[in-house]
Amino acid sequence: MTGRRLASFLRLPVSERRLATRALATLAAVRLALFLMPFRRVRAGVDRWSGGGVTPTPDVATAKAVKRAVERAARTLPGSACLALALTAEVLLRRAGQSVEVLIGVAPGAAAADNGTASPAPSALDAHAWVRCAGVVVTGERADLAAYRTLAVFGADRPAGS
Repeated sequence: MTGRRLASFLRLPVSERRLATRALATLAAVRLALFLMPFRRVRAGVDRWSGGGVTPTPDVATAKAVKRAVERAARTLPGSACLALALTAEVLLRRAGQSVEVLIGVAPGAAAADNGTASPAPSALDAHAWVRCAGVVVTGERADLAAYRTLAVFGADRPAGS
């Protein structure tokens, strides 16, 4: 961490520093888990690690605070894929009692270059993961997000205390 980044971190309120530190540790753990295990096992681990249920009223301030913390963690651990960021945000938000949706979708990618055959090459697909909480896209916000067709949704509402 550069001196300027450290000074910026130390100027944050204590609550944001704690959340940023949790986000960094969670992102590192999620990245390692995704590297070592199949998604099914990582998904089950996220459900166990995320703790209790949700509060009845979504909190936009919490969603935005987690968004900032995950963005800070991603700058500290560059190269983090959208899935790792989404699962990190889900853990932090659910531990804070928030209702979260992790969405995984695909969109048509750029058309493949003409390969000189009579039929054009098929388009590639672009996969993406993002998180919504309290009406806020916490991770994975993109200008073309509406172009993604949702294939799976995880972490939707769980009753409090479950």
